[in-house]
Amino acid sequence: MIAALAGCSAGPQPTGLGSGTVLQKGGTVADIVRPSVDRAALDSFAMNLLNGMQAQSIAERREFCGYIYAAPGGGFTATTPKRGGFASCDLFAPQGTVVASYHTHGAFDYDYDNEVPSDVDLLGDFQFNLIGYISTPGGRFWRVDPATRRTDQICGLGCLVTDPQFIPRDEASVRLSYSVPDLQQRSAGAR
Repeated sequence: MIAALAGCSAGPQPTGLGSGTVLQKGGTVADIVRPSVDRAALDSFAMNLLNGMQAQSIAERREFCGYIYAAPGGGFTATTPKRGGFASCDLFAPQGTVVASYHTHGAFDYDYDNEVPSDVDLLGDFQFNLIGYISTPGGRFWRVDPATRRTDQICGLGCLVTDPQFIPRDEASVRLSYSVPDLQQRSAGAR
C-alpha cells in the first residue's frame, strides 16, 4: 500500500507515481508500534538527517522521503531516502517502530510555494498519527504534530542547507505555525 506522506499540492504537478495519492487499502494506525521518544532528540536527529540530504535533493530538483524508527537500544535510525518527483514523494504505509516521517521539498521554483508544508503533507502524517519533518529550499525546518493538528517551524530561513538559487519573497507571509485550513487558505490565495 502507498501513502502520500510527502505529496505537495501547490505548483507544478509531477507525472508518474502519486501526486496526492492517499493510503489505498490495508494498514492501520494500530499496525504501528510507537514507543515513547525524547522529542528534542528526535527533532535533532531529523534536523541532521534532512540537512544531510538537502544539497542532493536541491541538485536533483526532487523530493526525498522516508521514515525514522526507534533504534534497538535507544536513539533513532532512518530508512534510506526514497527519491520522489519535483513535488511529491510516495511511501509505503509505515510499520513497526516508526516514530516519524521525513521529506525534503527539493529545489527552489518561483511558481511553487515550497517554503511551507502543504495540506497534503499534514493530512498524510495525521492519517498515520505520525510526527513529520520537512525541509525547504530556503533552509527552513518544519515539524508536523498530529497531537496539535498543526505544523510548526522549528527553525527559520537558512538554518539548513539552502538552495543557492533561492530567492526570498513574501517572507512576512510565512507564519511560524499552520493548520490544514490555514494551508488550504494560503494555497487558494496563491491561485
